[in-house]
Amino acid sequence: MLASWLGLALGPACGGDDTASSTQPPDPPAGQTVALLGDAEYLLRVSMALRGIRPSAAELDAYLADPNTLPATVDAWMTTPEFEATVQDLFAELLLLRTDTTFQLPVKGILADKGYTQGDVYTSTTQAPLELISSIVMADEPYANVFTADYTLTDAVVADIYGLDYDFDLGGWQESHWTDGRPQSGLLSDSEVWRRWVSNAANYHRGRANFISRTFLCEDIGARDIAQPALDLNDPALVAAAVADPAMGCPACHDTLDPLAAVFWGYKEQLKRNAVETAYAAECTWDYSNGEPPRGVYKPEHFCYPLRFYDITEQGRWEDEGLKPPAWYGKPVEDMTDLGIHLVADSRFDLCTARTVFAYLNQVERLDVPLDIALDLQAEFRASGQSLKTLFRSVVLSDHFRSVTRLDPESTDFVAGLLPIRPEQVDRSIVDLTGFTWVANGDDAKCHEGVNLCWNTVNLSQSDLYGFRSLMGGVDGFTVTHPTRGTTPTKVLALAKLAAEASGWVVDQDFALDPAERKLLTLVEATTADEASIRAQLSAMHWRLYVEDVPPDSPAVDASYALFTAVLARTGDPTESWKTTLTGMLQDPRMLLY
Repeated sequence: MLASWLGLALGPACGGDDTASSTQPPDPPAGQTVALLGDAEYLLRVSMALRGIRPSAAELDAYLADPNTLPATVDAWMTTPEFEATVQDLFAELLLLRTDTTFQLPVKGILADKGYTQGDVYTSTTQAPLELISSIVMADEPYANVFTADYTLTDAVVADIYGLDYDFDLGGWQESHWTDGRPQSGLLSDSEVWRRWVSNAANYHRGRANFISRTFLCEDIGARDIAQPALDLNDPALVAAAVADPAMGCPACHDTLDPLAAVFWGYKEQLKRNAVETAYAAECTWDYSNGEPPRGVYKPEHFCYPLRFYDITEQGRWEDEGLKPPAWYGKPVEDMTDLGIHLVADSRFDLCTARTVFAYLNQVERLDVPLDIALDLQAEFRASGQSLKTLFRSVVLSDHFRSVTRLDPESTDFVAGLLPIRPEQVDRSIVDLTGFTWVANGDDAKCHEGVNLCWNTVNLSQSDLYGFRSLMGGVDGFTVTHPTRGTTPTKVLALAKLAAEASGWVVDQDFALDPAERKLLTLVEATTADEASIRAQLSAMHWRLYVEDVPPDSPAVDASYALFTAVLARTGDPTESWKTTLTGMLQDPRMLLY
């Protein structure tokens, strides 16, 4: 078991044996340099990584009866909605798309006429790029299609925001096409990606260009080690001269960065809430009595729904600004479609993708992934025709992923260690175990004030409107841009609150249902008082929650039973005893780490 391999002292409060503190890890097998998880704990880790939920008792029994079935089980799990949600979580974190702490596009015009809430607008706009990615991954199409597809995905809200073709009677997410003349290149042409990754003032889309290189090639152009010249960055003329002057050192970055940035001309630098509010206040019109406004000037009609985020007349403006023509690392390109083709053909793209998947599943930095592991995964990825599912499968079926501690101090082998649960995994696990979703209603007062900030129902584990996602180690897309790995005090506090709410819910719900329909309390009733039945139920809960196979008379169950009886002695109510006991079990360290 995990505790014995790590030599952990898990006392009765954690369900361990009193003598564990004196137990030393066994000698490793000859030649083995790292400790690996046991079978049940390994299945738990694979299930949590791929689905964000714990394996069912039936899945555990099937795997333990024949561990050779695991590859087929992994393939089956990668067809589920939970795996699709995991794929979306990965890319939401990579692209920093879930930004509910910032002002969203306002509910104006057609959006208000159709009764959308602010929550509807946020969910649809942030979800649209993720739906495109996950649809390609779930169909096991080449990952390159994410960046070369000649279509986009839209739902009703996004279709109304951008004026996309959409069958409103059919509903759901549908394939559609941009109608504003932009070159089609899958994710690279998506308005919502470039609304998140803006270009400011005289930046000339350089930030967007570096975002592409950093995110999909693992090549941060802005992090190159060059001498920083003394330069007044507030003077555009000086900056323009410096980026072309080899003596200043700037071309070391800008000779690559500026041609890549030139592809983005045509996209607006920014499209923020205030611009839409101002446009509607101006009744979406411009006084053209003195002729057309100069290029780049604010045009209210572009900022009323349907929004016009791309202007084909601006596509060649890089030349007007005296900038370098579009190119991909020295290779001339025509437009965004051409850029997508060059991106997926770049050898760094496959290697970076391998690093991205391995790093996400093992919760390490991408550049900390050992090169030999990354190269092996890159080879498998290429051999599979760029199947992202192949990368997921290869990672979770490897001993690297199964490793928990280093047995040989001299070893340089990668060790995953214990993996802390992510907020999204917390949410899916609790829903799966108890049926409880932790939600709150949006700020009703703001709804009544008519300022278009009504969010309606908010999932607290998956949102930062109330701050819980960041408290549990997640990112909010702007102020918190890097996940907090490990078990922090704020994560423990947030999980304690969620555990109490979920426990109260599932106990009441279970006792109102037939045993066959229940989530956890399948062996007892609200009036059950005999010790044997209660211990049997606690033993089953240890298996379901912790994949810990302990008999009813074990020290682990002794600890849980002691808590149950202590509450019963004070309240006289078995239902309250179950709620308190389960509250403790759901915030046990074994729920925080896998």
